[in-house]
Amino acid sequence: MSNELKSITKPKRQQHKNQHCEKEINEEEHENIESFFSKFFNLSIQNKPKCTKSKEESIKFIQDNSRTQFAQTVTKLSIPTVSKQNGMMKMNRPNAHPKNSKKFSYITLNTQVKPRLRKRYISPSKEEIKNKIEQREELIPKKRDILSYNGNASSSNLCEEEQKSIKKSQKIVKPIRLEEKFPKFIPISKMKTILESQNPTDLKYIKGYLRINPKFGKHAYITMPNGENDLLIIGLRDRNRAFNGDLVVASINEEEKWHRGTNEQKQKTGTIVCILEKIHPRKAVGFLKQSDPIILLQPRDNRIPMIKIHLDTLPEIYNTKPSLFEEILFLVDITAWEKPRYAIGKIEHMIGTAGDMEVELNVILLENNINTDPFNEELVKDLPSAENNLTLMDIKEREDWRQTCVFTIDPATAVDLDDAVSCTVLKNGNYEVGVHISDVTHYLKASSPLDMEIAKRATTVYLVNQVYHMMPQELRKLCSLLPGQDKLTFSVIWEITPDVQIVKHRFAKTIINSCCQMTYEQAQKIIDNPEYPDVDETLNIKGNFTFFQICNVIKNLYNLSEQMRTKRYADGALKIDQPKLHISIDKISGLPTSYNILEKMDSNRLIEEFMLLANMTVATHLYKTMPEYALLRSHNYPSERFLTLTQNILQRFGIHLDIASSGDLYNSIQRYESCKELESETYMYLTKYRLMVINNLCLKAMTRAIYRSSKVTEVDDLRHYALNVPYYTHFTSPIRRYPDCVVHRLLHSTISLNVELAPNWSSELCSKIATNCNWRKYYAKLAEEQINELYFTCLVNMIGSMTVIAIVLDVKQYYIEFILCDTGIKAKMDLKEIKNKTTIEYTTEHLVPTLTITWKESHITQVITTFSIVHLRINKHPNCFRLNTVLLEPIKNHDC
Repeated sequence: MSNELKSITKPKRQQHKNQHCEKEINEEEHENIESFFSKFFNLSIQNKPKCTKSKEESIKFIQDNSRTQFAQTVTKLSIPTVSKQNGMMKMNRPNAHPKNSKKFSYITLNTQVKPRLRKRYISPSKEEIKNKIEQREELIPKKRDILSYNGNASSSNLCEEEQKSIKKSQKIVKPIRLEEKFPKFIPISKMKTILESQNPTDLKYIKGYLRINPKFGKHAYITMPNGENDLLIIGLRDRNRAFNGDLVVASINEEEKWHRGTNEQKQKTGTIVCILEKIHPRKAVGFLKQSDPIILLQPRDNRIPMIKIHLDTLPEIYNTKPSLFEEILFLVDITAWEKPRYAIGKIEHMIGTAGDMEVELNVILLENNINTDPFNEELVKDLPSAENNLTLMDIKEREDWRQTCVFTIDPATAVDLDDAVSCTVLKNGNYEVGVHISDVTHYLKASSPLDMEIAKRATTVYLVNQVYHMMPQELRKLCSLLPGQDKLTFSVIWEITPDVQIVKHRFAKTIINSCCQMTYEQAQKIIDNPEYPDVDETLNIKGNFTFFQICNVIKNLYNLSEQMRTKRYADGALKIDQPKLHISIDKISGLPTSYNILEKMDSNRLIEEFMLLANMTVATHLYKTMPEYALLRSHNYPSERFLTLTQNILQRFGIHLDIASSGDLYNSIQRYESCKELESETYMYLTKYRLMVINNLCLKAMTRAIYRSSKVTEVDDLRHYALNVPYYTHFTSPIRRYPDCVVHRLLHSTISLNVELAPNWSSELCSKIATNCNWRKYYAKLAEEQINELYFTCLVNMIGSMTVIAIVLDVKQYYIEFILCDTGIKAKMDLKEIKNKTTIEYTTEHLVPTLTITWKESHITQVITTFSIVHLRINKHPNCFRLNTVLLEPIKNHDC
């Protein structure tokens, strides 16, 4: 048997009504019908038992009678008919079985495809199959693009042998489906050459990090240069084995393949042709799903494709009792992705039952690739003990600041203290201000095994229930600036005038002995009562310093910081505040007990100003001394398109934003921080809630600040948009951020003649470290937000449900997006939740999306747009661990 015949398989039968030709035969059709019908007649009745009418009688009958009579007679003869429907030729077959009325659906045959795709018919004998195919090829009208038929081989006028023969000959199959394949990759070395040589004004290839839509995984995006719309990647094939976060290169498709949006404006589309760097860990969490004969993992993350599981990695009892695993989550390692339909992977381990609190926490950590493994003891065995005294080698060539009033100000829960401050009044009336940062790199040698492990982790992850440290406990204890202990530091020292002019600055390796560990709350009490502060008995002061000496230092630092802050915003800085949710946990049960929004105090802002000043000072120095090797932190200008869109949206509600610069934007937002028409106590909260919406909409237009190497970037791209400074970096938190450790080493090499850069240091290595740190920081922040919402959902579930005030952030045709006013959490509600109780009309008046909701029982009409204040009922979703949100019916004369 030929390969073509081997490929024929049996399809599933589908019910389909017997359809006959409805269009009357015209004169041209009558002229050709005798020859045309003869061919079909020969095909249908050859080698069959006798029928009630002869061929000649049938032809004469057709010419003398109407189209309807012709169809009825043909049905009795079991002769196929041809009709034209929707531009397609359709072959209609009558019923073939007298006892069974099941009917076969027709298939479409394209005469333009290869002949092997049209050989569709199966018959009991091989020779008969070949003959049928040859005859069928001759009968297909060459002037038609498509020939369709509807098989229905059942008639009471056919003898039993004829019925069986026709039934066998009418078995059909679906067209052969060619397996979709991925485009071939361009080699990385060749791709880099192409990128360097292409015309910047006529780009054919775009390089960037892939961003996949978390709600619709078939759409992915790459940022386009010059503020254009993002390049759209549609479908798994064009995504070409790339995962979210990967550094890729995409070719821009021809214009006819561009995507046309709702506004009729075309968006460029592309196909990924090279993966320069695999950032995504290639792991997925999900449920097992049977798809005979294979087993698939259905990931919970929509950005990951279905995964075909290696059968030898399945649990032993899965094949016999698969129902036991319906609610079980598995972690799968993706080993290959050969076909767009699904990737291939193996099960690493079973996580647990979905919906369990511990399991859901673990899933968040796994999906965000948070390293929770303890440090290997071999990595820390050579570290000195924290109790050991410093040696002469440790303090050699260091400035001694142990007799200066130096102290730390941190959150009450802080354990790792990596920054301290000091302020001394000079004889000329100026101030000598010092920021002293723990000298971690004195103990952490570059490229050591411990350094490489810390570089991988890149950041400390702070969660509600747990802290996953970047550094091992032994090193943290050694470096933490605990009071009453000699500690090694790296200091930035300024001479500052009373009107906050910087006279000069310097960098120095120092040794300090902190006199106290102060909390933000304790420092705030001193700021609030600068003249007559009450002695804080809870403050454990070390050394020869007094409480009032510490108060004077805080007072001077606060006065300087306030002026610095005012000057910084006057110079064009931007700050968009977001509420930070804090959830209290019971230490014994581990369950949430309460929640609140953290309020930023003046003491927080005091420390913030001097840390910013230290980072900016170090960044400027590094770029001047080593412009090719510096690790900087930049914040690109926001997307002009998105920022303009935000401006237009707010303009419709009477809110005018000036987006010319970061400073103009900040001043615009500040104008709406207070509202004269809402200054009464009753409605004062509306201003606060309205600012939440403004800030959220502005943040959507912002890009993320990132670490980058100074060499591989244009000078303008190094600028920090929000701070409005040319250079910025991170220097002040080396215990919890690895980039700060790198910056310490770079800075030390510029101020010491005896210290050189690490022998393997290069701009390429700097870029790799920056990329890893960017993603680790992003996923750490994402995990923090997700676990906050998880614990809040758990708290709501313990209560049962809650009624909360929310403000509308966005209105769509099928859902509403809210901000919960007392937590800052964003939530969505599908309008299906209230469809039985309401009638809903969606309109767009003056470009403002509006929902008009009429409640059936009370006949109250509620108009909802952005900034509308509403009441919601929130509870835990019955099928998963997330919030379920339902809009409540307004009360007359109370709701907005």
